[in-house]
Amino acid sequence: MCSSHGSPTSSSPPKRPADPAILARLADAHCHPSDDECFEGALESNASSKLGTICAMSSSLENQEITTKLWERNKNKILPCYGLHPWFIHSLSLSNSPTVPTREEHYTALFPSSTDVSQPSPSLATLLPFLPPPLLLSDFLSTLTNNLEAHPTALVGEIGLDKAFRIPNPPELASSAKNSDLQTPLSHQIAVAEAQIRVAIRLERHVSFHSVRAPQDTVRLLERIRGEPDGWGRVHVCLHSFGGSPETAKQVQKMHPNAFFSFSTIISGRSPRFHELLRAINPDRLLVESDFSHTSQLDAQVWEVFEQICEAREWSAEECVERLETNWRNFLELEPEGTGGRRKTKKQRRLEKAPVAEEVDEVEESNPK
Repeated sequence: MCSSHGSPTSSSPPKRPADPAILARLADAHCHPSDDECFEGALESNASSKLGTICAMSSSLENQEITTKLWERNKNKILPCYGLHPWFIHSLSLSNSPTVPTREEHYTALFPSSTDVSQPSPSLATLLPFLPPPLLLSDFLSTLTNNLEAHPTALVGEIGLDKAFRIPNPPELASSAKNSDLQTPLSHQIAVAEAQIRVAIRLERHVSFHSVRAPQDTVRLLERIRGEPDGWGRVHVCLHSFGGSPETAKQVQKMHPNAFFSFSTIISGRSPRFHELLRAINPDRLLVESDFSHTSQLDAQVWEVFEQICEAREWSAEECVERLETNWRNFLELEPEGTGGRRKTKKQRRLEKAPVAEEVDEVEESNPK
């Protein structure tokens, strides 16, 4: 999910017209039709899309249900995904009490003053009336579990970490800047992301993960989970619209054989090293995505990144679509019991030993708001 996922602006014109036969073999691994401003338009666009699969992410508390409705209207094409995006987790309370804290109690604890943690942030008083009522994390996890159990093929997404996001000011505060200075603490983000990953592991569902300006934190989170014998290697994680450096991508691939990478031109394509990054990914771990909510633009966006991959990897269109088609099919499969990651092809039988986690370069990504 990105600042432009609702914008129909394309990053560059296509080099050739989109081929419907190729699109039919591709999956948009990450998009946001549940955020389309026109629900009926989203239904129509999803039905007319030439893509083989549309992986529809949930992001906020409100659009989990919309994702279900989209799937109900187009079960052959929509793959529903349920989860809470880091932009929307500030309403979740980590309290172990069965009683939901008051709005003031919850947000005062979540957004303390930078100079005195016993006091709330000075910005909170103005914003507090506009913030959503608190919800226990345990209650949301119950909803997440119910949605996944009701949809046996559903994935977990979109979840993750975002160190760029600031809580937006509401329209009622017209004289204020677009964003406040309030940022959901990283510790809170990690707790919520990890809790959702635990649900994914327990129910054996794959994960779509958002990481903005948090490469080291993402690596550490995944490494900690990988070190526990709880079935993490059975499921796959897709690092969507990956914007890290080629060096970071190589490190993640060595450490996490169950990691895939999906790319969009609207986000990943901003990097001057985009083609170098595409070449740094193992050919069997590449996926494509649009990261768009304007569903009428999904085909064009996926086609655009498809062309970029062909160019960067010097693949023919047929070779590229064959690889992406196989990769998507492999992504959806579970690994055998007792494995620590993806099964290797005949050319990849040599086991990779995961190195000790090293510091990695910070990813330069724009503020999503």
